[in-house]
Amino acid sequence: MYKKVSIIVIAAVCAIVISSCRSALPVIPQATNTVATASFKDLNLEREDYVVLNTISAEATLTAHYTSTTVWVEDPNEEFSITWVKDLKTGVWSPTQIKGIMCLGYLSNDYSESLMDIPPYPYWIVRRLAMYRLINAAKVSGGDGVIEPTISTNVEQGRGKGDIVYKTTASAKVIKIKVDGK
Repeated sequence: MYKKVSIIVIAAVCAIVISSCRSALPVIPQATNTVATASFKDLNLEREDYVVLNTISAEATLTAHYTSTTVWVEDPNEEFSITWVKDLKTGVWSPTQIKGIMCLGYLSNDYSESLMDIPPYPYWIVRRLAMYRLINAAKVSGGDGVIEPTISTNVEQGRGKGDIVYKTTASAKVIKIKVDGK
């Protein structure tokens, strides 16, 4: 009997020790690239129909802090920040604190019908922010559109245990469509 009780006590102590030794999983550094799938043929433009103005590039960086029930995202330029909180009963994430304006851009193959549904995914937000800045740079360059976009995202461990830094660079060639008859 004494032997059974001691085995149960030892097993319970081991279980408590093991469960208290949990630590946050390390962040796996990542790099993700995407390239638009549309080719020149899909544009239905002949080479004489447009002019390539230049190649532009835009960057965006976000810092995210994660806990088990919150995701907090901040733009280091302090343009915006947003906090999502998880409802423990339903498991649904809802934005609770929003500061500033979140600028999001979409290329034609990224467009979604649910534009108002912003998920608590900093990876998704930083890519949209870089695309927003790329589109603005194309407008400033006098372009009508972009071709051959390349989007690269790096994910790194931040300063704190639950902090992750997301950095996206988007680049593309700016085109200007020639006006009829010119």
